[in-house]
Amino acid sequence: MKKASRLIAALLALTLVVCLAGCGNNTSSAGTAPAGSVGNDAPAGGVTTIEWWTPNWDEAVSREFVTEFEAENSDIKVELVITDWDTYKDKITTAISTNGAPEVVTILLTDVAPFARKGLLEPLRDHETAAGIDFDDFIEAALDITSVDGEVYGMPFRYDGSGIYYNVDALAAYGYDAFPETWDDMLAMCEKMKADGKYGFAWPLGNQANAATRLVQQLYTFGGSVLSEDETTCLLDSDAAKQALGNIVNSIQNGYASPSSPELDNTTMREAFGAGEIAFNITGPFDAATLDADHPDLNYATAVIPGIGGMGCTTANGWCVSMPKNCDEANKEAAARLLAFISRPENQARLTQTFPASKTSIQNESFATDVLKPFADQLENSRPEPAYTRWAEIEPIIYEYIQSAVSGDRSVEDACEGMTADINALLAS
Repeated sequence: MKKASRLIAALLALTLVVCLAGCGNNTSSAGTAPAGSVGNDAPAGGVTTIEWWTPNWDEAVSREFVTEFEAENSDIKVELVITDWDTYKDKITTAISTNGAPEVVTILLTDVAPFARKGLLEPLRDHETAAGIDFDDFIEAALDITSVDGEVYGMPFRYDGSGIYYNVDALAAYGYDAFPETWDDMLAMCEKMKADGKYGFAWPLGNQANAATRLVQQLYTFGGSVLSEDETTCLLDSDAAKQALGNIVNSIQNGYASPSSPELDNTTMREAFGAGEIAFNITGPFDAATLDADHPDLNYATAVIPGIGGMGCTTANGWCVSMPKNCDEANKEAAARLLAFISRPENQARLTQTFPASKTSIQNESFATDVLKPFADQLENSRPEPAYTRWAEIEPIIYEYIQSAVSGDRSVEDACEGMTADINALLAS
């Protein structure tokens, strides 16, 4: 195990100091070699063992990375700990909150700022500059999410947002050879489908996080925000918020979106789209592979999300690697070298299932397919998913009022004012 390995390494190092009157430390300067690369001869001090907590969907590539990294860095051993989506947040939070934290963790971009503000993450700019990282190569919006007060706390390797998948044959039956460019034109198309008893799309209102994301995307399209910049005041009683929630409620009440929306999540919406139950779907680029596998005969294409007079706004998120503040101080240089290795443009392209966060990497031809290109274009009008300090408490309040508005228990105006009042009370507590 990791801690036992460290104890043995420490005892060996002490023995060498006593018997040989001192040897060099067990790490080398990453600034004297390319990022993540050192000579093949291990330093006299022995091997530094570090942990990397990585999610199960990245496990195969992560294991390849470990083999390659250790071949380049024979003075470092990397032990993988595999996380999963259901328990990831709680386990990571516990692990990085105590001494002896893992040296490298893969976390959501939007989890970085809350962790950093609590002092749980190591500032990375100096570490990674010394390790050879070019911060100018990161997509600015992705790097902004992992930065607090000008300091970087996460190295992004994946950054993506939503777009539109549409059934080419279904739209062609109503005279459309491309997806409508504005929200109003999209609703006009849905009106034609409604006349035949068909639904244009659906909302994932059966899942709290999915529902909140869709509302926030609409909110951003109308130029609104959830909270004030200092996070002290809720702004969801604005005209923008009422228009955003109104789009969701009205589309269901008018028969444009499926009445089953309150029971659906992103997964069941993808299944409904694949089965031809809805003509288009708002989701991420990661769904393409599943659609191809599960519905090989589906004739679909992709487009940007329609908005007011053109492309709407999407929320964007992704993944990064960070170094917990509470990991062993002696291992931070080794951890920095692993972070630099993972952040190489060619490695970002291998690790991400959608889009990398490197400007160099995203030029790779694998990200320029007909299916993926609209998602890349959509990122030009994107804002980060909410990463507010108290978002975990705010999201369920928003969800409750979305449900009440969709069910007709409250008007859109009352729902927006109610969630605003409740969230302001929470912020004042």
